[in-house]
Amino acid sequence: MNISNKIAVAMSIYKSDSVNFVEASIDSILHQSYSSFDLFIEVDGEVSNELKKLLIRYSCFSNVFINFNVTNLGLAYRLNEIIEKVILKNCYTFLARMDADDISVTKRFEKQVQFLLDNPDISVVGSDVVEITNDGVEIFYKKMASKHEDLSRNIIRKCPFNHPTVMFNLRVFNEDGYRYKSELKNTQDFYLWVDLLSGGKRFANINEPLLKFRIDADFHHRRGFNKAVNDFNSRLYAFKKLNVLTVRNIFHTGLLFILRISPAFIKSLAYKYMR
Repeated sequence: MNISNKIAVAMSIYKSDSVNFVEASIDSILHQSYSSFDLFIEVDGEVSNELKKLLIRYSCFSNVFINFNVTNLGLAYRLNEIIEKVILKNCYTFLARMDADDISVTKRFEKQVQFLLDNPDISVVGSDVVEITNDGVEIFYKKMASKHEDLSRNIIRKCPFNHPTVMFNLRVFNEDGYRYKSELKNTQDFYLWVDLLSGGKRFANINEPLLKFRIDADFHHRRGFNKAVNDFNSRLYAFKKLNVLTVRNIFHTGLLFILRISPAFIKSLAYKYMR
């Protein structure tokens, strides 16, 4: 593998992120078997002194670039900022996402870069995940569809990616001009997947657990009414953009909305059987 195929890693951090989880997340990136990468971190608003000290410590690494911001403008806005910086540097081939509370396995980048090099028609590749508790206990192996045809056909019923696992061919952003919709405070990933599919881009997943995905006790409580409305609107967007308005998809979208506004224990049960 040509080590010149450099990765830009995009991460956004805000005040609610746990210091311990952030440390574990960043360490999992810095200990990747594939070493040709730079990590870009946007701090989205004021954070605790403890978290700030941790990040300042990491800023001493030559391949870690951290930008502190006073105002909280949201994940999509910060990801777009990173994308603009990465394009201006003009030295990267791929862009990888990473969340501040998850853990990438050591060979994640190595396997994803090799996959994208072997499959130049693929614009975005994700992977399976192992869901873990706050204490790091493994609770579920989430296997994803791997082929583009399945991922695109089922997009209304199932999101094609575990978003923190994805790696993009950078041409998606620097040649084709795609961006996250910065006005969105959530569901920005789903909108991007719809836009990419509408533009003829191809997806894939590697059927290996390349990331440990943290599910905390408040996971379902955080998915309240506003998130339900946003999910519903995102499906309406997909209906129009992808021409997938079918009875089956309408039924699923309505059912999803009802589940999203249900009590947390019902959402938890639904997630258990529908993920």
